[in-house]
Amino acid sequence: MMASSMMATLISPSYVVPRLRARNARHAVDRLACVATAEADLDHEAVCRAVLERGETSTFGFGRGIAIPHAAIPSLSHPIGAFARLDPAHDFGAADDIPADLVFLLLSPGDDDPTHLRALACVARRLRDRDVATRLRSAKDAEAIHILLTSDAWREPQGEPVAGHSATPAVAI
Repeated sequence: MMASSMMATLISPSYVVPRLRARNARHAVDRLACVATAEADLDHEAVCRAVLERGETSTFGFGRGIAIPHAAIPSLSHPIGAFARLDPAHDFGAADDIPADLVFLLLSPGDDDPTHLRALACVARRLRDRDVATRLRSAKDAEAIHILLTSDAWREPQGEPVAGHSATPAVAI
């Protein structure tokens, strides 16, 4: 899948927090920004400020317990992300009013809206996949979560393809 390959460029295992205890959504963003800025050599305060300012003009809640706080960061050369399962879940302003327990912080280069939008769409597709979300909620550790976010190797095979045209029914011989 294209989404899993792009996800692999956005997040590394060290950017995954299997259980993040946060007081509220703002605190969750702050903690995820610490994770992202620790290895990416970014200014933690500037990242938090950019994300929180973006949150004033748009919602980060995507529904079904998923939030994707995001912002453009001028000093970045490529998008990066950090992921956490929140315990407890917090309100990120989703239209369905379901608090988010799966949160992906996405940071993108400052002057590259197309890259930011592609990365945001990729993260949203991945997290809104019901199988992925269910498995993320029950994964044991950061490594398992990282595999779920970045690979489709865990998916069950869909069965053997049938020879012939896809609309042609299989014939038993």
